[in-house]
Amino acid sequence: MNLTVMTFNVGNGLADPDVLVDVLRRADADIVGLQELALAQAHAIGTELRELYPHQVLVPEGFSGKGLLSRLPLRQHQPLLLYPGRPDLGASIDVHGTTLGVFIAHPPPPRVRRGRIRFDLEALAQLDRLLEHALERPPSILLGDFNMTGRNPVYAKFAAAGLQDAFAVAGVGRGWTLPLRVGHARVKHGLHGLPLVPVARVDYIWYTTGLRAEAAWIGGDAGSDHLPVLARFALSS
Repeated sequence: MNLTVMTFNVGNGLADPDVLVDVLRRADADIVGLQELALAQAHAIGTELRELYPHQVLVPEGFSGKGLLSRLPLRQHQPLLLYPGRPDLGASIDVHGTTLGVFIAHPPPPRVRRGRIRFDLEALAQLDRLLEHALERPPSILLGDFNMTGRNPVYAKFAAAGLQDAFAVAGVGRGWTLPLRVGHARVKHGLHGLPLVPVARVDYIWYTTGLRAEAAWIGGDAGSDHLPVLARFALSS
């Protein structure tokens, strides 16, 4: 069976709710993980996409907000309190009798420390726990805005532990997702809407054994400073 998965940082309100609903509908994914979900965005999704995605978990808390949309039944879900004030989201989904673990994450960005850009110690601990959760009971997917490129040591750690990066495996091109436009920090200075060209790949769909990535691609623009990432998987025995 094939399964299409999408991850999207919707920019804490930057993605217009109506446009976001349209992009999600056209993406036609089976499972969607959202980061930076704001209240108006969650309301539009809950109102307009309930038929397409009957199984929804919407936590509209802005920068720390998360969302999970699924066409397939949710067995359970829970917040993962791995970093202060930034809960991640864990769930299990019934994929025609197979339990799929789904983890939606958004660690804080690295900071300049001692002349180098590094994650703080709490973020490193958060990423370690996310890795453990994903590997605990495969098959699993770990998706989100990880605020890192492939040069970050955490990327290498994930790969060495056995996670695979869907776009690296099955995507074409660079897969850059950020920055599509300026974020909230600059909106107040009148720069919102300034067109930009993405130059970094920070949004990922990681996966474990039990899944095989067949294709990966970048999705449509909904007004966020990020572009979404999608991947099509086959469940393997």
